Amino acid sequence: MTSLELQTTENLTHHDDDDIDDDDDQLNSQHKIVPLASETNKQDSLKKTTNQSNFDAANLIKTDIKKYVSTTIPEDHSGFIHCHVKREKEGRTKAFSTIYYLYFDGQTTDDQSLLLIARKHFAVGGHSEYFIGYNVDNPSKNLNEENSIAKLKRTTNIGHEYVLYDHQKTGKPQLAAILYEKHLIGKGHPRRLVVLLHDTEKTTRQLKDNETIIDEWAAGHSNDLMQLRNKIPTFNEETKSHHLTFVESRVIQPSHKNFQLVMLTTNNAEHIVMEFGRIDENNFALDYRYPLRATEAFAIALSCFHNRFTT
Repeated sequence: MTSLELQTTENLTHHDDDDIDDDDDQLNSQHKIVPLASETNKQDSLKKTTNQSNFDAANLIKTDIKKYVSTTIPEDHSGFIHCHVKREKEGRTKAFSTIYYLYFDGQTTDDQSLLLIARKHFAVGGHSEYFIGYNVDNPSKNLNEENSIAKLKRTTNIGHEYVLYDHQKTGKPQLAAILYEKHLIGKGHPRRLVVLLHDTEKTTRQLKDNETIIDEWAAGHSNDLMQLRNKIPTFNEETKSHHLTFVESRVIQPSHKNFQLVMLTTNNAEHIVMEFGRIDENNFALDYRYPLRATEAFAIALSCFHNRFTT
């Protein structure tokens, strides 16, 4: 398993505005990724309707949302689970109070179910955190450490690494980690990321205080970690733009946030397991399948809203 190649970022400053939503697509125009529709979309849709899995996401959501958001999509469920993230900014600045909602998208536009809610919080020491919960009234005030089911925590002030903690289990074990390449100012390629999924059911070495699964991975102790990475976009010399072909064709607008996550198969082929990207200003498609669960997919999406660029 190879390490993510990190670029050195010199003269990186620390300002409060480093922690607002990284949402200026004009500023990041050279990193925009143009979504293309897949020519095999119809074949993939047919495959979804004929897959052999007995997993019924819609029914499980109706009967037990709490169980659903913590359930890994079965490997034999070949189709994507369709969701979208809705962002609502609050306050006069509409920057430091933002709530994110994850909705399950059913067969029609009216068939939607609210799965998860996230609130951004600024912890002591300058680290940002996202509390993730469900069924919380007035989440901007009431979603906190005590009633959240998970927490996504930035591990450094610069904001390139994140760890997802499970608040439903004793000891709050680490479910996943997200690592972004440190972006050199003026660098032409879009951002790159690696996701580490932790199988908490396996026996692992006891982590020391302040140690994360990122440290385990960096030290080569990664037998219990599954690695995903983003698919590298294709650069079009004629248009001078980066392109990604989205299997589900639900990503509409160009954005530096658009990405696909892949895992390598046994023959080293890329298998797409998550697609995320802009629909409009405040709505983003999020489609995922095995080996992800809703909480992990949502956390990965949340990490991409953080500002890691300084100009």
